[in-house]
Amino acid sequence: MARIILLVSLFLSLLTACDKKEDDINPGKDYTGSLTLEYTRTFPSFQKLAGTGVYISSNGQVSVAPVNPVPFYGESEKMIGDDRIRIREEGEIVITSPEGLWLTADGKENLRIDLGCTVTGSQMVWKWTENNWLLLSDIPLDVANPVQMPMYFRIDNALLSEAVCGSSVTDQWGICCFRWKLVLSPVGPE
Repeated sequence: MARIILLVSLFLSLLTACDKKEDDINPGKDYTGSLTLEYTRTFPSFQKLAGTGVYISSNGQVSVAPVNPVPFYGESEKMIGDDRIRIREEGEIVITSPEGLWLTADGKENLRIDLGCTVTGSQMVWKWTENNWLLLSDIPLDVANPVQMPMYFRIDNALLSEAVCGSSVTDQWGICCFRWKLVLSPVGPE
């Protein structure tokens, strides 16, 4: 009789375990960290960071702090062929409506981040003539969501060193990189 009770209870626990969805799994502990956008240009040469705090509770609730607009500026000169070119790029990075969701897929824990990101401003290009700079162009910058949303960050990578999502764009002047980095650490004793 004890054997039948044991087999029935084992069968019922297997049924209950199989009924649980993968995305219902919670972290079981609290995490805190940062989500940072690194905006880099090769010409004009500059790098700018825009970041925010992230908190994940043990029950899977995710909080991502709002981000204030971050100004950027870069100005460089270089020889391109026989021409001396100067470029100035300036503007601001605006990050809106950051939201996070803890989920598990294929047995791996992930943090899904969805937000709006725009890079707006202007780019001015000059060419050196015999004794002065000649303005070649003054164009507006307007880049919306340079990295496809939503982004998925592996929790293991974020805890070990960093989890990264990014993209690069090449224009006639160089390379423009957008790199999101998530870094997490557990809250409290291990």
